[in-house]
Formats: sequence, structure tokens, C-alpha cells
Amino acid sequence: MIQYIIIIIEFMIIIYSVNTLKRINVTHRGKNNNHNIYKIKPLMTNYEYNFYNIIKPLENNFIIVPQLNLASVIKKTNNDKYYSELFRNIDFAIFTKDYQKLLLLIEINDISHNNPNRKERDLKVRNICQNANINLITFYTNKPNEPNYVINRILSEIAKNNN
Repeated sequence: MIQYIIIIIEFMIIIYSVNTLKRINVTHRGKNNNHNIYKIKPLMTNYEYNFYNIIKPLENNFIIVPQLNLASVIKKTNNDKYYSELFRNIDFAIFTKDYQKLLLLIEINDISHNNPNRKERDLKVRNICQNANINLITFYTNKPNEPNYVINRILSEIAKNNN
């Protein structure tokens, strides 16, 4: 499992690095179809990237993984072959330095999270995390999210749930 997480992280770093150097378009080569249908997008939104820079000092003691897919760290125990609800990304995950323990998941909610479909998705994610005994905290883009507040809240949640 850890090997898969490491591979995913390395892949995400490569994609992000390439994206920051140059946007690359992939052309679909079908019959009379030479338009670009795929384009690399940033790994994180501007807000997520700024938030990452706030929490980056935590990397002295933890591993921070952006855009973690729930299916990378959660599996269904009832052998249900339909596990598409796990194919949802979380903005940030915090692991121990050796990747042996997932300590915390972080979601950042902007105004789009007020949409009914998004609210339903957020509730599903929260329920999945609760069922898997994974702590999930939420920050909101309409709040100041000052560095001291953010860091202290994260450290407090990690301490509270990992004693």
C-alpha cells in the first residue's frame, strides 16, 4: 500500500513540475479530428497552493500530500465491487514521516461547496471518513485562515486524535 502511495505522490509531483514549466496539450489523433482534447491542469488551485504554503512548515515533522484520492487510503470491507464513492479527492492528507499512519485529512471549502450536489458529496466524504475512523477537518476560503490559526488547529487535531 505504501509503495502505491509513494508512486502516486511521485507521479503527482512530476505532473505538477511539468505543469509549472509549460502547459502541454495532448492531441487526439482520430479521423479528421486534430483538435486538442486534453490539457494538463494545475494540481492545486491558487487558494490550495497558498494554503499549502501556510502548512508547509509542518513538513518538518509530517508528510503533506495534496489531492489525495480516498481510494488510496480507504477500502471497503464488505467486498462490494461498487466503490466509486471512494474516487473523491481530499485537498490535503497529513501522514507520519514514514507514511505508516494517516493522521488527518483537510478539506478547503469555497463558495462552490454551497451547491446542493457539492453539499451531498461533502456529506458522503465526511461519512466515509467517520466510518473509516479518519479525522477530517474543514477550512473555509471566506475565513482569514491566518498561518498561526491554521497550524495550531492542525496540530491540535493531530494531537487530539493520535494520543
